Formats: sequence, structure tokens, C-alpha cells
Amino acid sequence: MAIISFWSPDHGRGNTSNSVAIASMIGLDYDIRTLVSQTQFSRSTLEDAFLKSKELQMRNFVNSSTTGLDALERLLKTKRLEANSINNHAISLEPGRLDLLTGTSKSPVEGIEHIFPAIFDEANRYYQCIILDIHSGSQNTVSNQLIKSSDLVVVNLSQDLNSLERYASQEQWPSGLQDKSKVVLLGQYDPHSKYNATNIRRKFGIKEPVFTIPYSSDYRDAFNDKDVLGWFRRARNSGRRHGSYLFFQEVRKATKEMLSQIGVNTDIKRIERGVS
Repeated sequence: MAIISFWSPDHGRGNTSNSVAIASMIGLDYDIRTLVSQTQFSRSTLEDAFLKSKELQMRNFVNSSTTGLDALERLLKTKRLEANSINNHAISLEPGRLDLLTGTSKSPVEGIEHIFPAIFDEANRYYQCIILDIHSGSQNTVSNQLIKSSDLVVVNLSQDLNSLERYASQEQWPSGLQDKSKVVLLGQYDPHSKYNATNIRRKFGIKEPVFTIPYSSDYRDAFNDKDVLGWFRRARNSGRRHGSYLFFQEVRKATKEMLSQIGVNTDIKRIERGVS
């Protein structure tokens, strides 16, 4: 139904960790078919974040010839790619709700900027939401093409003023970003900084909605432990005294806005607490 691409003007602004957090919240809190993937042309920490959830399927990560983007690329070239092919070559993280499509192990080749968008366009016929962690900057042809194909672009920034100034000046914007629906997501956010979300939006004249994902040492530990989904299952409904309460509240707020922008009725699709 819709593609949400996570992009940033430069490296190190939380593309991967933010996309993992949003995908995990969607997969656990909403009854919609969601696919999460990355197009970084290298082994990404996105896959690592979910490894512990599916240790029995470790062979799928090792044998990229039977799963992931590389397998789908071959199906596309032989004109055998169908919507169900995506699901068959993905790893189920939350049955019926969240699948992981592993990235490519190949180096970029000529024409690849058309192959990946074609795969995700086909996936769009099966999944209601596709979360993509795409390469940062404005010089990557695959990212530029995927931005054009996206229904919503999540611009990942930090509270670093130099990065914010570059984004506000639009000097590093890829072609196609100008006319896209966008939200700004401030990762590893420090709510006590004088450069809070409200002041940033005012200072730099940012017109898009601005959301935050506060820094959480528990989330960072879960990421390093390769058990983000397990931690979300255990902790996301904890009370106010929990150390990551604000983290989960802000992730939920950003998730709801993103789903609303792509046409999901979040009231109807929200799963009641305690129901799996």
C-alpha cells in the first residue's frame, strides 16, 4: 500500500536505529502487513538488530542466494517476480505482521537503481507498509530513485546544528525530495538540550512535522544484543517509572503519525494491549 523511506542528508543520523524502532512498533502494535528492509549494499546493522528473534533461521542470513533482495533480483530478471515472491523470500519476525527482507551482498552495478524500486513496487501489492532504510546523501542513485517511489520520506536528523543548517538550506536534498510528503525525526534526542524540537523547528523554519526518538541506553543495549524485537515485546507497555518510558511514548507518537500519513486508520488497526 505504501513505502516509507528513512533517509538523512549525511551519515550517522540514526537512519537504521530509527527505522528498526518504528518497524518494531508497527509490527507489535498494529494489525497490518509490514516489510522492513535496507539498501545499503553491505551487511547492515538493521538485520543484526533482529537476529536473536529468529536464531533458528540463521541459515537464511548466511545463504543470501535463497532469501532477500539478491534472490528477488534474479526472479525479476527472469520475469518470475510476483507479489507473493516477496513474502516467500522474507523472514517472518511477527507472523502476519512483520517480515524482514535481507539486503544485498553485491556491489552496486549498472541499472540497479531501477531493479530495487521495481522489487519494492511489487512488494507494495502485498504489504500495507514497507519500511526502507536507504543510503544517506544525495549522490546515491538507488536512494534517489526510491525517494521518488516513496509515499513518505522520514528525514533523520540530530540536534547537531551543522547538520540542521545543511538540511534547512536544501543543499543536500536529492532530486524528488522537494515535492514528497516528509516528516523529520530527531534521533538519540536529548530533551534537556536548549535545541529541543520546538526551538529547532522555529530556528530553521522547518515546516514538516518534527518528532523525536529520545536516547535510551536500554534500546542501545537491545540493539547490541541483537534482540530489539524481544525487548520491545517485554518493555513497550511499561509504566511511567520505567527508564525507557519516554522513548516508547515518542516512538509510538511518531509511528502513529507516519501510518496516518500513508492512509492507515490507526484506531481500527491498533492491537489491544495483551492481544497477540
